[in-house]
Amino acid sequence: MLDIPPPVPSIEFNLASTGMSKGLAQTDGPQAVVRGELAFGSLYLGAYAKNVDSSSSDGEAAALIGFRTKAGGFDLSASAAWKRAIHPAADSDADALEVSAAIARPMAAFTPRVSIVWSPDDLGSTGHTIFAEAGASYRMAKTLTASAAIGRRERQGGADYTAWNAGLSWVPAKRVALDLRYYDTDGGNTHPFKARVVATARLKF
Repeated sequence: MLDIPPPVPSIEFNLASTGMSKGLAQTDGPQAVVRGELAFGSLYLGAYAKNVDSSSSDGEAAALIGFRTKAGGFDLSASAAWKRAIHPAADSDADALEVSAAIARPMAAFTPRVSIVWSPDDLGSTGHTIFAEAGASYRMAKTLTASAAIGRRERQGGADYTAWNAGLSWVPAKRVALDLRYYDTDGGNTHPFKARVVATARLKF
């Protein structure tokens, strides 16, 4: 008989001064993200919703399935999400499949990480897209971590670009995390490509 661990529910609230995704700004102002999850050991089911300032929609929601595990000293994760645009424009794609995977290797205070996100036909007017990112984090203290990453996105129906970010994350309490991060791209000084500093607060139960 299959031994399924008991479910462990969680819910997370994020508020950012600017919504960011794959190195680009998703909002002109603040973004709120609500994410729920039900974990069964390494396997989990999840869903999220967030506001987006876009000509093709007012927001985005998704349902996803994924797993997280450890093997040979590596942290491994992967997920598949079905995304849905909220109030989509009449001529844009309202649904999209997005698949992601990541691998990290904790080495004392230092952790390098590589991830990839792929969609055969993304939301809005964007078709096939792939975003690959490499980065690392360094735990400076028990509650303070510095991190940086650089990524490349290639997409059909939109400009290709390289994006990078660097910042600090602070965990002042068990369920609270704060992040201050600088983002930039090689896409020029126009929204959503221009450089910006983003502050994010997360509350997780």
